[in-house]
Amino acid sequence: MPIHNLARFIARLLEIYTFVVLVNALLSWFVFGTQNAVIRQIYWFTSRIVDPVLNPIRNALQSTSQNFGIDISPFILIILLQILARILW
Repeated sequence: MPIHNLARFIARLLEIYTFVVLVNALLSWFVFGTQNAVIRQIYWFTSRIVDPVLNPIRNALQSTSQNFGIDISPFILIILLQILARILW
């Protein structure tokens, strides 16, 4: 497999991961107020995939983001993933 195809494949995986991060961030607003088991399962599944990457960003931002009242780490991760995907593409 040529290196160009591998870079495109990795870029595509990063785009899919970006979508998973976005879904997780959106579901985090609704999961605690719903009794819907499907939404809870999707949130649990995406959290297991996303949280290991988000936790270091959250720890790095902890002192600066305490006053925001909103977790901006998913947005930072999405920006970083998009930059990396564009470099590879």
